[in-house]
Amino acid sequence: MNRQKILILCIDAGSHDYLAASDIPNIRKLAEAGFYRHANAVIPSVTNVNNVSIATGTFPETHGITTNYHVDRDTGVGEFIEDSRFLLAPTLFEVAKASKFADKTALFVTKKKLLRMLKTGTDIAVAAEAPPPEYVDAVGAVEPIYSVEINWWLLRAVRHTLRVEDPEFVYCSTTDWVQHKYAPEAELSQRHMAVLDGIIGEIVDDEPAREIYITADHGMLEKTAALDAGRVLTQHGIPARAIPIIKDRYVVHHGNLGGAAYVFLENRTDTEKAVQLLLNTPGVEEAHPAEAAARTFRLHSSRIGDIFVLADPGTVFGELDVAAEPISVRSHGSRHESYVPIIGYNSPWAATDFEYNLDVGRLFLKSLS
Repeated sequence: MNRQKILILCIDAGSHDYLAASDIPNIRKLAEAGFYRHANAVIPSVTNVNNVSIATGTFPETHGITTNYHVDRDTGVGEFIEDSRFLLAPTLFEVAKASKFADKTALFVTKKKLLRMLKTGTDIAVAAEAPPPEYVDAVGAVEPIYSVEINWWLLRAVRHTLRVEDPEFVYCSTTDWVQHKYAPEAELSQRHMAVLDGIIGEIVDDEPAREIYITADHGMLEKTAALDAGRVLTQHGIPARAIPIIKDRYVVHHGNLGGAAYVFLENRTDTEKAVQLLLNTPGVEEAHPAEAAARTFRLHSSRIGDIFVLADPGTVFGELDVAAEPISVRSHGSRHESYVPIIGYNSPWAATDFEYNLDVGRLFLKSLS
């Protein structure tokens, strides 16, 4: 199959409701000329898991990234996943180079951690959080990570590179500070999407033949209740610790409160009793023992907790001082933020070929085989 040069754009938390609420004529034109698909994100619906899934074309059972914060089930020692040490699958950049599809590949992300995780195989790798000086000279100064402007800068950097360097394969992922703080109908949310749309239109005008995919890593919903599943179990005589899968260093976004968590039991023989107790806890929608969780959600079985819990639409999990408390935060991680769009333009594939956001990467790999 002959392939065009490819641009994959992952709009962090760029779910249907944000697209529908915004004035995005250029994205709509791409969808009209190509397709708009309602698809699934990978669960847990968090940034690390889904960006790595897209950028490797595989599920976590293969690439190994199941969370933002890894806890060793045997030692209890935890660490942030912020580089490629945990990555078990090759990136699309590596495969594109090895297959001779691309002489030059490029990665553009907002967060430094995602750059360190995915940059293997890239010729150009830029994080807006800490951009190379030459990009500041070419594109302008960068605003802080907790700003709307940083994503606009990132897309302008992509456009600059496409025009000057002309890489054949490009992956770009924004950040979701705006969506964590503002609902789809908020003025800043709509302006955020409108400016991104304008830059996307310029990219298409520069090179109308480029194959383009626009998708998201997850959605975003308002949450009103927080739950510490570890405290709930401990208070009922089952010593446990629960780590929200969303946990990372960017706490201004979400306060480390998310819709999924891994529960680590002091005694794994308590698993069945703990699952039943959790399922009877308000706010808990699902609780799966490790083996069932790995099988159901295609997770790497040695990189999850003893129990995988998912929240209802209004609840988040966190490490709290109490078992439960009211909260007001916009966040993600559960099934309810796992529905995302895929827009394909100049694609050789049909909309029905895409079930998950990672199929953008999977089908690229398939085209090379």
